[in-house]
Amino acid sequence: MAFIPRRQALSRRMLLRGGAAAIALPWLESMRPAFAAPSKSQRPLRLAVVFAPNGQDMASWTPRTEGALALSPTLEPLKAYRKSLLVLSGLTINGGRALGDGPGDHAREGASFLTCAHPVKTGGADIKAGVSIDQVIAGHVGGATSFPSLEVGLEPGQAGGVCDSGYSCAYTNNISWRTASQPMPKETDPRALFARLFGDPDAAQDAAARARQAAERKSVLDAALEDVKRLLGKVGPSDKQKLDEYLTAVREVEARLAKDAKAETVVAVPEGLRGGSGFPERVRLIYDLLVLAFQADRTRIATYMLGNAGSNISYGFIDVPEAHHALSHHGGEARTLEKIARINHFHVEQLATFLGRLSAVEEEGESLLERSIVFYASALADGNAHAHHDLPVLLAGGGGGWRTGRHERFPRETPMANLYVSLLQGFAPRERAFADSTGPLL
Repeated sequence: MAFIPRRQALSRRMLLRGGAAAIALPWLESMRPAFAAPSKSQRPLRLAVVFAPNGQDMASWTPRTEGALALSPTLEPLKAYRKSLLVLSGLTINGGRALGDGPGDHAREGASFLTCAHPVKTGGADIKAGVSIDQVIAGHVGGATSFPSLEVGLEPGQAGGVCDSGYSCAYTNNISWRTASQPMPKETDPRALFARLFGDPDAAQDAAARARQAAERKSVLDAALEDVKRLLGKVGPSDKQKLDEYLTAVREVEARLAKDAKAETVVAVPEGLRGGSGFPERVRLIYDLLVLAFQADRTRIATYMLGNAGSNISYGFIDVPEAHHALSHHGGEARTLEKIARINHFHVEQLATFLGRLSAVEEEGESLLERSIVFYASALADGNAHAHHDLPVLLAGGGGGWRTGRHERFPRETPMANLYVSLLQGFAPRERAFADSTGPLL
């Protein structure tokens, strides 16, 4: 790596290299040109979309009052970030409804979530939904980063065929769509995601060298060690501390990935999938990789599926051994609803950890959480009713510039697309419409 003169600012695109490793840097003071004051309009904004399948126990999700936010039982794990939250009620995705097509609400749940489009009912190659809002935003800002967007998830799903009442598995497996007929496949292996973000030193070695490296548990940081040492000699004390914290986080994630590869995580069973004892760590690993991707500005747009639409993952580690989708057809039974609420609470606990990781990263005097919009929602309200209206929606972070710490209720049938226009305007202020929107929501 060729270093530039001490008086010249470091490039945000600089990489620490070694073998096939390519480690992007976090924001450092040394990247700011001399005498240049940071402009808020030029600071990168991030969007993380988190999809929670099968709806929610709405009685446990919905805050009891409007206005100042009083957290519901499901949202209670987010109490440390209450002032950064905005809970929205009353939003509808009309494209998720049958509209004459009969059963298949879970396929429509996935396909319409970010597109607000009604998918074509087919099990063949002629799939059609719509362009998703994350990809519209990536079209505006994705060129500034190595990855215009990242699509990740916990559940791989079938590559083809029919997964729900005559609907293609493409609809249940994906929420991100580049075009109306081209979904963006998600990465479900955190080790593969790490390799995409930071390179893989194994790729530059022969089989014998790879075997030695595996035995020595060599890190991508070890591969780039010489570049790391040279960089540390070029930056000031505060940047050294920040760089040390970042590289420590990278190494810690590597170590956890090594354990994850050996742990019981998701195991196929006849009824679907069973979350093993290592499953919570898998959830957190992917969240932490998204933090690193945002911190190093590898991407600014990410979608994370906590399960496929209609997911049958079970959660034995929280004493819920039944399949999630089966539980969602609760029939009003109190014990079943309590188990659904337990799953929902677990998901929100992991979200709280993600917000904590974002809030701990400083960038030009602000936290990464203050520079992000985290959008967490389900595309069904009550799973038993397959309700596509009054959806559970949560925004977190300061990136949108909205008044937070509140619960806002909108008139029934307010299009979810109105919220997506508001999200879009954070990245492209001149945009005024998306799908069936009638105007910006916020």
